[in-house]
Amino acid sequence: MNIDNILNKLKNKETLETNDLKLLLDKGAELFKAEPNIIQVTAPATIVGDVHGHFYDLLKLFETNGEIGDKKYIFLGDYVNRGVFSVLSFCYLVSLKIKFPDQIIMLRGNHESRQICEVYGLKTEIERIYSNTDPLDWLIETFYNLPLAAIINNTILCIHGGISDLIKTIDDIETIDRFQEVPTTGKFTDLLWSDPTEEVEMYKESPRGAGRLFGKKVFDEFLEKNNLTLVIRSHMYVEEGYKYHFGEEKCLTIFSSPKYSFSCNNVGAVLNIDQDLNRTFKVFEGVPDEEKDLSFLKEVKK
Repeated sequence: MNIDNILNKLKNKETLETNDLKLLLDKGAELFKAEPNIIQVTAPATIVGDVHGHFYDLLKLFETNGEIGDKKYIFLGDYVNRGVFSVLSFCYLVSLKIKFPDQIIMLRGNHESRQICEVYGLKTEIERIYSNTDPLDWLIETFYNLPLAAIINNTILCIHGGISDLIKTIDDIETIDRFQEVPTTGKFTDLLWSDPTEEVEMYKESPRGAGRLFGKKVFDEFLEKNNLTLVIRSHMYVEEGYKYHFGEEKCLTIFSSPKYSFSCNNVGAVLNIDQDLNRTFKVFEGVPDEEKDLSFLKEVKK
């Protein structure tokens, strides 16, 4: 497998043959499996939120913020579903992981699960592109190997969702068995599904039907107990691309899918952290629809 050829094909929006797809995903799964639940990172780094199949916007992100090889990137999960280029988006990032294994970190999001992918778009996309659903199984198996968190300079925690009464320390994340489908309850579920809220100080049931809502008091306790200064997470639609919670700059949501699902007017954002841990946001508009090849959508609607 020539990874540069694969990258060029994907960047040109070409569908990978099943043999190449299987080889690519197997190699990606091998790399992810060898990584710990929590990856230690040294700044500088760029943190990216939900991608959700926005492949054109993903390419624009690299063009405007800097290509991998020049920068280190941490992706917080949700590469697939909602958007219409999930296979391209995930495979492109896996290809970059293979070429630059130390420069790209890919964490697992709540959408990297079979149950969600069968409902929110990936399964339908696979059926449109390929003649069978084997590629869906390959993608799911790759998802099961993705790590769960990253820590920058021992003080900044990057995760997809949030904390809960089952996740009070970093060790609670270390002990999760990640090589499986996301359960319906438990700390694995909470890590990928939980959200911050101003409504309570402690915890509250989430309207999502999974995970918890966590308040300022328990969040501050989590920071203090784990000697953290910041938690960066995604999982939540944010119109301005990023949002701090609880009136302080300690809990941050990053959302990197501009014009989310073709129906929203939001911008996307990424966070650049320099070697001194200074923070700079890069906000970007979505690629206009007229610049995307969406002809296949008309075919699906017939």
